[in-house]
Amino acid sequence: MRRIIITIATALLVVTSIAAPAYADEPDGPAHIALGDSVSAGSGANNGDKTAYVPRLNRWLRSADCGTAPPEACPHLALSNYSVGGATSATLIAEQLPAAVAEIVTRNGDADPGNDVAYVTVTVGGNDLFRPVIEACGAGVTPECAATIQTLFADYQANLGVILVTLRTVAPNAEIAIMTYYNPLEACELSDLAPLADIVLEGGGPLPGGLNDIIRGVAGAVGGVTVVETYGLLTSDDLVGGEDCLHPDDSGHRKIARAFQLAMS
Repeated sequence: MRRIIITIATALLVVTSIAAPAYADEPDGPAHIALGDSVSAGSGANNGDKTAYVPRLNRWLRSADCGTAPPEACPHLALSNYSVGGATSATLIAEQLPAAVAEIVTRNGDADPGNDVAYVTVTVGGNDLFRPVIEACGAGVTPECAATIQTLFADYQANLGVILVTLRTVAPNAEIAIMTYYNPLEACELSDLAPLADIVLEGGGPLPGGLNDIIRGVAGAVGGVTVVETYGLLTSDDLVGGEDCLHPDDSGHRKIARAFQLAMS
């Protein structure tokens, strides 16, 4: 309980310290904001602006909202993708969250309810653990490895709480969705560590829970946050593979977008 109270207090400080920006042109139509790492930035897709999961999802959300209405009668669903390759939960708070909150405050605080932020999607956490775990756990899930992971988990849990509480506070009517992580190692040069990745993601052995359990737990504690399950969804054919041990290819992005669609329907 004390951790939750501290998280909410920290998030409120973030919100109240951000001033709304001045837009050169008045925002027109509702908006979809995406936050996260290289996956939501579109890495691995042939065309990050079209075939990555965020633009695919954005097109679907627009069509779902508009139904069979002709384009001229349907408001444009703007997309602001603040995602940055290599982002961690800490850098998202420092670099992406202020810009996202400022846009939400501007859109939701003006006199036009038609241009509010309707959707916020989040993909973050993989970079919090990937390199530190690879470095600490090359010999397996030793006590030292497990201790490192638990420390990383605690930091991530606190940061994710700040992110989701902040978003829910400034956008109480938006649909917020966050994805769990798939195992990206089975198709790449680190495939021998794929079993370790499974443990880190879903728990097992000395770890009572995994990264994805933290995502589920924090989303549930904040309330009103949709969890999009991608663990076990992608096969080796859906990953870039080789020297790339992180990213989905076009088919992987398509599956992730579809998972968001089903969860947000």
